[in-house]
Amino acid sequence: MLAKYPEGDIFYLLKQIDKGCQAAFSKLYSLYAKRLLVFSNAILHSTEMAEEAVEDVFVKIWNKRGGLSEIENITVYLYVAVKNQSLTKLSEKANQLVTTSFDDLDTYVETFSEDPHSLFITTEMLNRVNEIITGLPPRCKMIFKLKREDGLSYKEISSILNISINTIDAQMAIAVKRICEAMGVEKTKKSAFRFF
Repeated sequence: MLAKYPEGDIFYLLKQIDKGCQAAFSKLYSLYAKRLLVFSNAILHSTEMAEEAVEDVFVKIWNKRGGLSEIENITVYLYVAVKNQSLTKLSEKANQLVTTSFDDLDTYVETFSEDPHSLFITTEMLNRVNEIITGLPPRCKMIFKLKREDGLSYKEISSILNISINTIDAQMAIAVKRICEAMGVEKTKKSAFRFF
């Protein structure tokens, strides 16, 4: 998982890409491509278009690789680039969809990370959680996915979706409350966030 990937190694990877190292570029691609594809697909509702959007972003990065290591947060940079490329794809398909709202996005939590708490979650519980998440408001679902599944910080989500941290906090509270209520989990903020 990327969150466990040491920051120093990411910086080293970007430095190597700056120098034209294809192996480092392949490593960067393998670290991010899958979750960027899921993110793009949530915007485009088309796997084929999402694949094109992600590929386009990585081609542009390779072609303009000098100075890549100067980017402050590569995760936010990639998500914003994929968001913009996805919106461009929508623009090509239908000009009026360029301003599509993130409130219309669908998400699905595929899995929980393999930490000690998550190991106790059964397939049945995971299916139940996904049913609950499906019933959340669309913006709430997207924020929950970016936080829980992709492991992004509130600050990163704020930069990617252009919304305030307070909005993210409120939406996460709604998601956790609804999930906890449906699962019969004690609704204290501390225990809820430890569970998720």
